[in-house]
Amino acid sequence: MAYCCDVERKKLQNRISRIHGQVHSLKNKFNDEKFNLDNDPYETIRQLTAIKGAVSGMISSYIEHYAKGHLIENIKKGTSSEAEAQIDNLLEIIKVYGK
Repeated sequence: MAYCCDVERKKLQNRISRIHGQVHSLKNKFNDEKFNLDNDPYETIRQLTAIKGAVSGMISSYIEHYAKGHLIENIKKGTSSEAEAQIDNLLEIIKVYGK
């Protein structure tokens, strides 16, 4: 399980680095005094949408990893009430994420 977690951690680190790069690029664009919001609003919207999609994808990936790995193991080791509580917690996270 440790190897799997290390691989998943590396994937998440790579994703967050790409997201950071996207946000940094957009920040630089807005910091540029020559940038005019009216010139190409669609490009800015495309960049913001790409960032939103990247973050959503990372959240989905993380939830999947947690559910398939850690949650299943914790449920197998625990009592039915602990398992139910953990599932309720995951469902609450999914509800909040879905907003």
